[in-house]
Amino acid sequence: MDASRTSRHLEETINNFERQKMKDIKTIFSEFITIEMLFHSKALEVYTAAYQNIQNIDEDEDLEVFRNSLYAPDYSSRLDIVRANSKSPLQRSLSAKCVSGTGQVSKKPYSKGI
Repeated sequence: MDASRTSRHLEETINNFERQKMKDIKTIFSEFITIEMLFHSKALEVYTAAYQNIQNIDEDEDLEVFRNSLYAPDYSSRLDIVRANSKSPLQRSLSAKCVSGTGQVSKKPYSKGI
């Protein structure tokens, strides 16, 4: 009688272990598959956006931008505009130091705070 009871208790323990093992495996694989589906769905979203961006490229406009980038900009005309609108550092310092109407540099000492 004791042997049959021990045998039956051992059988129940084995069954409970197998049941818990199957639940754990089911949970682990379910979580793994869910994570993989989330990863691949996010990848599909990114690929879809990339595909749409590629389809929205205007080949003619892109080619025009490329053609314009082949030629160096005309810096001489831009430099003339800058020169016309600005004074040299020497001209700026002299105009700030001159006494109005005399054309002479004032002899005020510089203060260290300025």
